[in-house]
Amino acid sequence: MKKIRTLIVDDEPLAREGVEAMLVADPEIEIVGLCADGQSALTAIRGQRPELVFLDVQMPKRDGFAVLSELKPAERPRVIFVTAYDQYAVKAFDFFAVDYLLKPFQDGRFAAALARAKSEIRQAGTEDLVRRVDQLLVHLAGPNRAKGGGVAAPASSDERPDHLVVKAGGDLHFIKTQEIIWIEAQGDFVKVQTTGQARLVRETLQNFQGRLDGAKFMRTHRSFVVNVAHVRQVTPALYGDYSIIMSDGSKLRLSRNYRAKLQALIAGRPPPV
Repeated sequence: MKKIRTLIVDDEPLAREGVEAMLVADPEIEIVGLCADGQSALTAIRGQRPELVFLDVQMPKRDGFAVLSELKPAERPRVIFVTAYDQYAVKAFDFFAVDYLLKPFQDGRFAAALARAKSEIRQAGTEDLVRRVDQLLVHLAGPNRAKGGGVAAPASSDERPDHLVVKAGGDLHFIKTQEIIWIEAQGDFVKVQTTGQARLVRETLQNFQGRLDGAKFMRTHRSFVVNVAHVRQVTPALYGDYSIIMSDGSKLRLSRNYRAKLQALIAGRPPPV
């Protein structure tokens, strides 16, 4: 297994050594450097390209937020902020921090933050693979494919492939979009119900919906996206909501906040975004 390149940044030697001691025995972690100030951290991040950084907030020359502000999005690693001051917590998450450790922290709290970071980093690698396979499918299904089995010209950015690639149960699955009946948000996952089976995929509902054709899939509730082709019946429910009966017999909710989408469906128009 490829190790996670990790940088430790703190102006206190004991704090650096403490984090290092908690990481050094982890077989999934490779410590690529220790820094004592913001300037050296910025240099190390650009030079060493760590995937994970334990980053102190208050430091000489540049604080932790200034370090991240100077990095381009493509240069930014996953970050766990480490500080003695809790007033920075909200700002830390504005920078999409994986977690925020308040000194002094317990071993269990450190382990939980590290586990979360590992999960995000591993998932990011899977998402990149899925994205590249999706792009390949778009390329192969492009409308300008040469006759006689020639290579297709790249499809335009607003086209969607008729297949999706998702990771579920440790495997990559190729799913025909026409076979997707509905998708439901379930915490950090989405449940994808198809004509064959249901799969649990680690992805947000918003991201998953963005991979689908907006003329064929519509949001009916903050927790549901449905394939319009699989809608079989719509009936009024309480408080201005509706119930949608799908082709598999599932009864889903259509919130009144999405009533315009229902009206578009009835009129045969693409649902509004």
